[in-house]
Order: sequence, then C-alpha cells, then structure tokens
Amino acid sequence: MQLPQVGTNPHWTGYACGLCGKAHPTDHRGFVCAACGDEGILDATYDYAAIRAELPAGDPFPARGRPDLWRYAALLPLRPEAPHACWSLGDTPLHAPHRLREHLGLPHLLLKDDTALPSASLKDRATAVAMADGARLGVSHVAAASTGNAAASLAVLAARAGVRTTIFVPAAAPRAKLAQLELHGAEVRRIDGTYDEAFDLSVKETREHGWYSRNCAYNPLLVEGKKTCGLEIAHALDFRAPDAVFVPTGDGCIVSSTAKAFVELAEVGRLDRVPAVFGVQAAGAAPLSRAWGEAGARAASLTPREVLAAVAPVTPATIADSISVGVPRNRLKAWKYVARTGGGFLAVEDEAIREAIRLLARLAGVWAEPSGAAGFAGLMQARAQGLIGPHDKVVALVTGHGLKDPLAGMPLV
Repeated sequence: MQLPQVGTNPHWTGYACGLCGKAHPTDHRGFVCAACGDEGILDATYDYAAIRAELPAGDPFPARGRPDLWRYAALLPLRPEAPHACWSLGDTPLHAPHRLREHLGLPHLLLKDDTALPSASLKDRATAVAMADGARLGVSHVAAASTGNAAASLAVLAARAGVRTTIFVPAAAPRAKLAQLELHGAEVRRIDGTYDEAFDLSVKETREHGWYSRNCAYNPLLVEGKKTCGLEIAHALDFRAPDAVFVPTGDGCIVSSTAKAFVELAEVGRLDRVPAVFGVQAAGAAPLSRAWGEAGARAASLTPREVLAAVAPVTPATIADSISVGVPRNRLKAWKYVARTGGGFLAVEDEAIREAIRLLARLAGVWAEPSGAAGFAGLMQARAQGLIGPHDKVVALVTGHGLKDPLAGMPLV
C-alpha cells in the first residue's frame, strides 16, 4: 500500500552548518555540510517572522482532529497530507506525580512520559519524520545505527510503512531490544564493537547503497521530530515556560531538540521565556558534561571549533545503554542550544540512575529504563546542588520504558 503524499512547510528555508554556518537549500541530499563533511552537522532553518504572522490567535497549534505531533507542522519541515500509523503519534502525558512531589519536596515537579509511544521510546518522534521524509523522496530502504531504542523505533514504524530496514547495533545491546528488531522484520547487523563503531559503519554503508539515514545525529530533519516533545511540554503548560527541563543525553539529539523547541517558540512569540535545559549524561559516558565543566564560565561562549576541541572522546561504561556514547555526534547542536537556554550538562552515577528508576516506579507509577531515568536522576542531583529551588517548576523527560531493559536498573531478587 502506498503511503500518503508528503509536502513541505513553505517557511522551511533549508539548513545551516553548525560548524561553518554555510546555508544549504531544502533539497540538499548530503545530510551533512558540503564543505565540512561529517563534522558539519546541519540544522534546519525557518522563516520565523512568516511563521509568527501566520499562527492563529489563541491556541497556535489546534489539533484539527489530529492530536499528534503534526499539529506542530508550522515549526516542522514536512507536512503529510493524511494520517498514517507510521507517522501519526505523539501527545504523550505530562504527569503531575503527587507522591513523588511530596517525597522530594518539589511541589511543581512534572514528568514528560514518552514511554507510551509505539516502540516505548521518545525516538519514535524522529522516526515518524524519517518515514514522512522517505515517503516524500520515494525511499524504500532505511538504515540506522543504534544501541537499541532508535533501532526498535525504526523497526516498528517501518513495519507499519512497509519499508525495508538495515540496523547496525553493538553486540552488547540488550536482548529485549534486539528482540523488538527481529520480530518486526528488520535486518540486524551486530557489530563486535561500540555504538560509535556501529555508527561509522552505518554511515559508510548508507552512502554506498544510497539508503535513507535514520541516524538522528547525522540527518538534520530527525531532530525536528524530537523537537515536538518540547513543543508538547510548552503547549500543556499554556505556553508558560517551566524553570528547568532535564533531558537524558548521549549523542545530544534529544537535548538539542528540546532546547530548540523552546528557543523557537520564543522566536515566534508564543513562549514567555526560555527555560534552562540541562543535558544529563551517565558519569561513565559524559564527554559533554566533562567539557562543559572544564570550560567553566566560558562554556556558553565557545565557538563551534572550540567545542569540537573541548569535547574529547571517552570509552563509555554505564548501565544506561541508550546514552552510552563516547563521541556525541550532535555535540555542536547540543552545546549551541543548551547554551542559549542558560542550562548546562550534568553527569550522574549509575547508582543514582538506579535510584531514579526505583523512585519513578514506586512513587509515580512510571517504569523507566536506565537511560530513560537519567534525566530524573539529573534533576535530583541539581536539587541537591542548589541549581533548582524547591518552588521551581521543573520537568524531567522519561524517554524509554523499563521493559526495554528490565533487569538493568535493579538487583536480581
């Protein structure tokens, strides 16, 4: 069955290179900057003045019968002409966990729970845009590298679309996640190495075979899909920004997209202020946090080339496999947008992540996998360090369900 037609946003103007600033048109097919190569990660650009002028009064993003991520099409590059199971998703809960609030003494704590998405992780938002863009371009084969969640997301939504997939995963990926891939018909290539090695091989193979890349840190349109999580948070709060938002961080895609959502809402005049966005890394895989801390007061003013020099690779070692990244591929975009919000990068130990899993489950009824709980672990650490106050409105993103890695966050009983 043929997918519905997909058009483009007339106010999507193209891409800008995060390294040299070079503009690229909307029909650029190289994924990265033509001048800078793989380090030149692109960022989708828009005519914000035109968008601002066209947004309706009152609710700027009415559902019009489709309460999914496409209600935010004004700030997205693509516009599917009809719903489809492979890209119609979103509208996940923003919980007010009363027992957890009382336990922590944070009466305005909120949890953005993306575990209810089709593959049980936030990464379905990016894959929805990949499926739509693939339909626009007539693509029939999509590839990605993943420690599990992006791969599972691609396998699930590609099965709905009838699109072939090849997925490169490190051999250490959890068996529960690999089962999702195989059950949904994906071709799985297990790599005897790290996520970073799987990523490099996926880029090579994608180029050689002319496949579509679902690597979010490589394909700039996919960050735009993840951006809808931040847009939903602001929408649920009637566009009155929280004080701080805490985001699990590996490659830097989710934290950059979340921060970009708030920056853009302010740009089009629909957010009273931009909240501080914090990227939370596992201490065993924390190159962004380490570099941010070493830069100190200069962190927010580093140039892109200084950021590349500052973020040194690490050998990752953490239970949080989905953020177990030694070289954050989206580090330039993550650094840029986090700096613009006045936030920063934190690192939390694995035991803090385990404690976060337990508290979320017992006091909020939300079961998170280790990476999915890292944002909440960072929020608790920020409270202990005085980065947030007891009466601040704070949001933690829960990005993946505990069933994806059910034993990792707890001792065997």
